[in-house]
Amino acid sequence: MKNNSSLLTKLERKVVTIAEAASMLALTPLTIRRAIKSGKIKAMQMQSNGRYRILIEEIDAFIQRNSLN
Repeated sequence: MKNNSSLLTKLERKVVTIAEAASMLALTPLTIRRAIKSGKIKAMQMQSNGRYRILIEEIDAFIQRNSLN
């Protein structure tokens, strides 16, 4: 991770980027994008830049659904 203070700020807001979600789940960003496209991970697409943000709760739910402990 590049900047822990930046990540902590996002965690306080309870959203992460695709790259951060991939790091948390030990998956690639491409795998996260595919999971978003297939509906396995719910994400919000930002109007300002088109990039996705994923709620921490959704990461937890994905872990539970897929037994990634």
